[in-house]
Amino acid sequence: MATIYEVAKQAGVSLSTVSRVLNGKGSVNPIMAEKVKRAADELQYAPSHIARALASKYTNAIGIVLPNTNMVFASHLLFSFERILRKHQKHCVVAFSHDTEESENDAIAFLLSQGCDAIVVSTIAPNAQHLNNKSKPVVVLDTTGTDNNKTGVIASFNRVLQHAHAFLVSEGHTEIALLYDDKSIACDDTLSLFSGSMVIQAGSDTTSEPLLDLLALEQTFSAVICSNALLAASVASSAKELGMELPDDLSIMVAHAPNAPVAYSYTPTDRPVSSVEYSTLEIAKALACKSLSVAYELTENEDATIEPTPIIHDYGTVAPFS
Repeated sequence: MATIYEVAKQAGVSLSTVSRVLNGKGSVNPIMAEKVKRAADELQYAPSHIARALASKYTNAIGIVLPNTNMVFASHLLFSFERILRKHQKHCVVAFSHDTEESENDAIAFLLSQGCDAIVVSTIAPNAQHLNNKSKPVVVLDTTGTDNNKTGVIASFNRVLQHAHAFLVSEGHTEIALLYDDKSIACDDTLSLFSGSMVIQAGSDTTSEPLLDLLALEQTFSAVICSNALLAASVASSAKELGMELPDDLSIMVAHAPNAPVAYSYTPTDRPVSSVEYSTLEIAKALACKSLSVAYELTENEDATIEPTPIIHDYGTVAPFS
């Protein structure tokens, strides 16, 4: 493997000139810079990350801890996160937890032993207390739904649910029901948006008919928010059997948690159900922005998303109500 000394010799310049050109620091005569780049290409020179780390206080590595609950979400998040870091000449080291606080701590300890400059943790815990007092900055991704973590990025079911409710209100709906499964955590502040009797926690399976449970309350409602697509499909099927015209008689929306199981995102109906959900890319941008900032004080406008916002997908299962 070629060395920087060989590049300098072939280009006929000093080591400092080669360093300035390859690191993009300082001004260099364009002709000299072209000689250096051509010599580096001809010699197939690649800078040593180890040498750079020894010469500075950084390793240019950011660790990321991902749970194994939903590998589809984890893989999509990792793909986008790594690509953004690479744009900033950083790389990531990955460790997986086993959905316990202890395993998250073990994963962080491993990443710190590899010299990571900061750690990103997609935590399964309702708060980030066990992630405090680490030797390097820790950026927390809170998808648990409690919104208690203040040290990182929040992308929770609560935020999605609040956006879904606000959208329906903007469409003129005032009586809105909520059906959520036992895997979705909704805090009291979010549940207070709904009339108490209009909130039903349904089972995770599809054997029950939650719409009939709502109708049994004998209260008027014009829209239903479901915490997953399977519940929404059940509501849509029951509504059609009862002769309802969708969406004129009943509007349906899905509030997708970002880390929901894959099956919960599948909609076995004749058309997609309108939904509110996070873009995994936007979550990755927020995490990259936060981790680059705390580790290197580095931010760029392109990736300056500090808090991702849920996106509304209106597929025609919501009708304005007045």
